Amino acid sequence: MAGGASGRGFRVLRAVGSQFEADISYAALHQLLHPCLGETSRLRPLLAGALNVALGLGEGAPPEPLLVATAVLALLATTGEPVLLVIDDLPWLDRASAIVLGMVARRLSGLPVGLLAACRTGEPGFFDVGALTALYVDPLTEDAAAHLLTSRYPAMTPRVRRRLLTAARGNPLALLELPVSLADLGDSTAAAAPAPLPLTHRLHHAFASRVRALPPPVVELLLLAALDGTGDLGLIRAIDADRGGGSLHAAEQSGLVRADEPAGQLTFRHPLIESAVVDLSTSEQRRRAHAELAARLACLPERHAWHLAEAAEGPDEKVAALLKEVALAALRRGDSVGAVAHLLRAARLSPPGRGRSGRLAEAAYLGSIVTGDLRDAPRLLEQARTAGPGPEDVLPVAGARAFHLLHGDGDVDTAHRLLVTALGDQPHDAGDIVVIEVL
Repeated sequence: MAGGASGRGFRVLRAVGSQFEADISYAALHQLLHPCLGETSRLRPLLAGALNVALGLGEGAPPEPLLVATAVLALLATTGEPVLLVIDDLPWLDRASAIVLGMVARRLSGLPVGLLAACRTGEPGFFDVGALTALYVDPLTEDAAAHLLTSRYPAMTPRVRRRLLTAARGNPLALLELPVSLADLGDSTAAAAPAPLPLTHRLHHAFASRVRALPPPVVELLLLAALDGTGDLGLIRAIDADRGGGSLHAAEQSGLVRADEPAGQLTFRHPLIESAVVDLSTSEQRRRAHAELAARLACLPERHAWHLAEAAEGPDEKVAALLKEVALAALRRGDSVGAVAHLLRAARLSPPGRGRSGRLAEAAYLGSIVTGDLRDAPRLLEQARTAGPGPEDVLPVAGARAFHLLHGDGDVDTAHRLLVTALGDQPHDAGDIVVIEVL
């Protein structure tokens, strides 16, 4: 709309509310009028002096807001051309600018001046939005959101696309920004991780402000809920009770979460608020939260293992072995993508020379079967080769390499030779191996 106005001869003046300038009086007004500051000499001395003092360009007693608003209106009326004022992130305007611009908005009738402002629903601020005609912009439909993702990121796998569509809920900014936070849009396992998606700077800026305003105990409880990722209201209520209570109620009062008692679910108002809660935490805070969740979920092997892994500060073979057991269980119930995600996490936690190589190879093998896409296998197999393989890693690595040779280059002879050699080197008491179970 602003671009169209500029093309029709309007002078477009812009300002963007900033939480970092929220305590600086008239910061937004200075930003909005900066292109016109050289034109204040056209105003009557009283109005020019008031505006200059407000914007830090002159000295004198702080002017009354009404006098500043009158000066702004006079300045806009003397430009000699129609003007469009465009203000984004309206709730983050500093108080002084918000008050004056609210006065200006109510006095534009009869002037060749328009005001276009944008804000998120329910975001508190100092600007009197009653002075404007509100137009509510609905989220994109499912089809439109999917088309936007597909057109911008054609290499994205269907599983990753589905996860992003669920997280964005039709928010165009989220749809365009969230894929930037994922390292590999062609990696199907990116859709399996239970952690909230990481935010880009723009998304962090858009969703984190209301979280920052909450007391620390409430933020800590929201962090536990976000990292749990299941919406288990009973779990969060029990944690809140053990901490003295009150934080869950405060979180609900903030409007960021909703407790559905009949369903036993705690849901964030938007999935990206959940991501913002995690984004605002430190690595140590996240490790402590995961450790607490792991202790409380000891009777649920998959969630227990995942939280233990996220709480680990370095390689931990005990947790890596537990993750591999969870991967096998996931595979047996048909969750191949989950099995790959658990294997990759297990590989990252494995000490060098103690199963890391084999777990990477098993993940490469399963990933190829799940997606039918062999492009990621060479990278994982190269990591397996350089990870210091031990005796127990020989067969998984050989099996994965053989599968890739058969379905990539069609090299049957080399694949057969790899498997025969690896089987001949295996001790008779070799334990469970994912490759053998799948085959």
